[in-house]
Amino acid sequence: METNFWDVLSLLGTFCLIVLLGSNGRVGVSSAAADEPRRATVKRVEATPALEHRSAGLGDEASIVRSLIIKGNHSFSEQQIRALMRTDVWDVYHASVLEADFEAITGFYKRNGYQFARIVETQNYVKKFEDGVYLGFEIDEGIIGSITVSGNTQTREHVVLRELLFQEGDVYIEADKTESERILRRKAYIGSAKIEPHWNANSDSVTIHVTITDLWSLKGAVDPLPAIDPEGGKFLLKAEDFNLLGSGHFAQFLYEGDIERGEETRHFIRSRYQIPRLLNSHWSFDGGFTQRLEGNTWTSFLERPQYFFLLQRPQYTLKSRWSAALFVSEQIHRDRWYERNLKTDIFEQNLQAARASISRYFGDRNRQNYVGLWAESKRSRHERIETFGESKAAPVDRDIKIVGITVGRKRIAYHKTRFLTKMGQEEDFISGSQYAFAVGYASPLYGSDRAESHARFTVESAWIRDNHILSTTVINLSTNFTTRIERSKVSLQTSWYYIDVFDAGNDIYTVDKGYRKNGFFDFHQTVVAQFATEMQFGWSGEDQVILGSNSGLRGYNPQQFDGEKMMLARLESRTLCGGTLFSKIDDGLGAVVTFILKPFIKRPVKVGLVLSATAFADVGYIWNGTRSFKLTEPKSSVGFGLRGSFSRLSGPSIFRLGLAFPLNLPFATGLEPRLFYGFNQTF
Repeated sequence: METNFWDVLSLLGTFCLIVLLGSNGRVGVSSAAADEPRRATVKRVEATPALEHRSAGLGDEASIVRSLIIKGNHSFSEQQIRALMRTDVWDVYHASVLEADFEAITGFYKRNGYQFARIVETQNYVKKFEDGVYLGFEIDEGIIGSITVSGNTQTREHVVLRELLFQEGDVYIEADKTESERILRRKAYIGSAKIEPHWNANSDSVTIHVTITDLWSLKGAVDPLPAIDPEGGKFLLKAEDFNLLGSGHFAQFLYEGDIERGEETRHFIRSRYQIPRLLNSHWSFDGGFTQRLEGNTWTSFLERPQYFFLLQRPQYTLKSRWSAALFVSEQIHRDRWYERNLKTDIFEQNLQAARASISRYFGDRNRQNYVGLWAESKRSRHERIETFGESKAAPVDRDIKIVGITVGRKRIAYHKTRFLTKMGQEEDFISGSQYAFAVGYASPLYGSDRAESHARFTVESAWIRDNHILSTTVINLSTNFTTRIERSKVSLQTSWYYIDVFDAGNDIYTVDKGYRKNGFFDFHQTVVAQFATEMQFGWSGEDQVILGSNSGLRGYNPQQFDGEKMMLARLESRTLCGGTLFSKIDDGLGAVVTFILKPFIKRPVKVGLVLSATAFADVGYIWNGTRSFKLTEPKSSVGFGLRGSFSRLSGPSIFRLGLAFPLNLPFATGLEPRLFYGFNQTF
């Protein structure tokens, strides 16, 4: 069949004319590239008035949206805001649809933590002209107008304000508020912190009020018990201030006597100073030095240097993208070697160390990946001071210089609680997980005594269930190798907390309110279980594992058992005591301290005495290459005591006092109770 060319051309022209008339004369050009993000983020909306009108072609020129201007969206892009709206350029304008768009926008902001975000009504406009509708609106994301602080009886106001993740003029975000509270609670001189935001209709801005509980920062301590303990220990006489003149700085000065059975007492004077915000930045400084009594003369700092300093920029907030640190120290201390509960050798170790690192973080507040570069120098020298017989002790002098890289991943969440490691002060239990792998290489090219590789793998995991069961686990695996693995260490520790066993509630005592008014007696019950193990491979003569009171086996000598591998399980029941009786005791102690300090201070002093009765059982095993593991030969003990704290004092202040009954002493004729005590021991 033949087809006339002019007939086809005429038919095509007629079709084009029909299309032009059906479109009502409107011609639009759109960019596929510009529309692609919107198609990817907005769900298809069926049968909306705007779409029906547009598709049916029933609208007139005056009802078409010709322009849409959005202002005030500093935290999110215009593309993200437009993706939330059904109103758009070239759509038919409907007031009800635009109102629904405003609700969608504010809902989106609030879901992302912008609690006070709103559409500014006075800045909205809908202008109608013959050629269409022109729209514009402004978003107020919730600007902070003022910040006030209360409860800071000693801490200066600017010290509190500088720890916040926001300031006047910033946008208020709920996540910044929550993390700022955690940062304040981490300070040793702050017992509780609460941040309350409010909308101020007069100023059209957010007003924030910060309430803290200042702790008594100046502390003195005396630890005289080692002087009468046949096993010796540390005799301490110290003064320290965790909030020097309200600046947030830490200063410490102490005298320490190293008392060891069969040895001459060694005397030290130590001082330390910390600046948490160097030059008002996020860099911190921590440094100290030690003087030692040699004969009848105190050695000068230059003659026998013992010092350390740390310059650090930590990952201060989870929003921080990098951290860095520089550490340098030179220390001289004594190492003692024990075999079968007998001291066989005394070495004096001189350790010079330096480390520099920088890390980069990727991700958000909850999930992060990170990579770090580091360099480390460690030079150790050992001098045998005294020997008491044959032993395996053979410490090695090393000069190691390593460069390495660390990669890791962490998932972070927080749960606010009390009475885990502190007594009454608010604590942030970190749940989630963290994995890190570090590998380094030492080479004579940059001064190491030999070429070798180092590797370390760390796993940290914590979880919480029903606010009653909390668990933490830390696993460390480190190894040194050349052409073969030479030395390795494996350590594991897991702790389980079952709190409020009788549903007493963990508000039995709070730092800001004191004891709960709930009768003459009030009890809070916690059961704690802990398992720890340490295993060494290839360290014979260079290092050893000790099992005794210093490593957690209560009732035994500090170095009762020695070996290369150890396991220890501990179970403890804690009954926190409260009620009117203990409230009166606390008030009485506070009145006594206030009377003593009356010439120096005008305000009353609260010490915050919190006591917990404890009962415990410890079971341990230790073995090495010559003594194999035997399940039937445990080292165990049981006992009871007190665990307490002056919770209104700055810094760690937990103390322990109790009786332990060792069940596996050699040549024991029966139960032999032993008094034990300790400071700043969380378990």
